[in-house]
Amino acid sequence: MRLLSKNIFLSIFGIIITLRLILSGVIPLTETTEARYGEIARKMLETGNWVNLLDTYNTPFWAKPPLYSWLSASSMAIFGISEFSARLPSMLLAIATLVLVYQFTKNQLNIAKAQLAAISLLTGAGFLVASSTVMTDPSLLFSVTLGLLSWWRHHQKNQTFWAYAFFVAIGLGLLAKGPLAIVLIGMPIFFYLVIQGGWIKALKELPWIGGIFIGLIIPSIWYIAAEIRTPGLDR
Repeated sequence: MRLLSKNIFLSIFGIIITLRLILSGVIPLTETTEARYGEIARKMLETGNWVNLLDTYNTPFWAKPPLYSWLSASSMAIFGISEFSARLPSMLLAIATLVLVYQFTKNQLNIAKAQLAAISLLTGAGFLVASSTVMTDPSLLFSVTLGLLSWWRHHQKNQTFWAYAFFVAIGLGLLAKGPLAIVLIGMPIFFYLVIQGGWIKALKELPWIGGIFIGLIIPSIWYIAAEIRTPGLDR
């Protein structure tokens, strides 16, 4: 792919994202999952209960952690209750993910390949649909992307900032979709080290004590509050 001018590159992004935002405000919430998450966020805002996710007013919803519901409810509080406001956090998370991918590829390779990576991701069917849908996947994708890119940057440059960003990403992932985030971040790193070696270096270079504390404290704030309010998370 040839290097695009800055104006053309930004125009492509601007047009696609604008169209997706318009559609997100026009198309009603679809299928049971999106409608459920949208209603959970609306109930959160209505009741002021930011700890217990509510499937119905009397039935807590424990299938997923609350990160996306918090973001969606916050968006509704700012912009009003609508399909657009319920979906807006997904688009913001998608843009943040694209920025991470672009900057990482630019630093590792060059601008032309960074443009190709970002455009390929943006125009992918799955990413394009999920980028403006009320669901947990955009927050999980952002967390996993941040985790993998942070680990690589620290592994290559031994920069403390990225080491802690790696653990922050794990914490956010746990708050987005639970332990699945650890699997999605850990598996590529595991297989990379199996193939390339360097286990001792990889283990020694991470600030495990401070990192684990950060990675656990982020989701633990909610899990502890939820356990106090609803012991056993089963009622």
